[in-house]
Amino acid sequence: MLGDYVAAEKIVVSKLLGAGGERDVYLHPFLNDRVIKISRDNPIDRNKVDHTYLSALGEFPLIPKMYGWVEKQHGPGLMFERIRDANGHTSINLGRALREGCISPAQARSLMKVTLQELGWKGIVLHDDENVDNFLLQRKASSPQLILVDGFGPFVMTTKARLRMRFPWLAREKALRCSYNLLSELDKQIQALRASAMIPAGA
Repeated sequence: MLGDYVAAEKIVVSKLLGAGGERDVYLHPFLNDRVIKISRDNPIDRNKVDHTYLSALGEFPLIPKMYGWVEKQHGPGLMFERIRDANGHTSINLGRALREGCISPAQARSLMKVTLQELGWKGIVLHDDENVDNFLLQRKASSPQLILVDGFGPFVMTTKARLRMRFPWLAREKALRCSYNLLSELDKQIQALRASAMIPAGA
């Protein structure tokens, strides 16, 4: 079952914005501020897990707003807010931002620490705590921030996961471990870029 999914006229998606290990992300064909995530044929439907998790969590500023299910040409997709910079372009992931010099290593570490702290206080855990590219660097008129667009919540919806959702304090210990892993992964990526001379040694 798809929760609050309601059958509607099918929409046709065509512009691929990105792809992960489990889903493809398409621009909504007529709502420029939204994207549609489409699950591939995997044992675990990440869209269903995300829908359950975010329905319980509610809106949180460091995670894209979820709008619910839509019907597209090959079945259901889950619609989310499109994360964009002040110029209207889709925000790029943190790894690309580092490679292209859009952010310094020191800025990346600082933003990651602040973001992980806020996620931890909210009791948001990450099932994918080894991929810094799940964070997009949103460059706004005020100041840049990181938005977590994937990898949040439980890998599968177990009883323990539901308890963590209901009692955020239970999730904070796991969130702390996730934070440590992500910061370590960010440092590894920075060192790799320095080794390839894409980032100056003193940066």
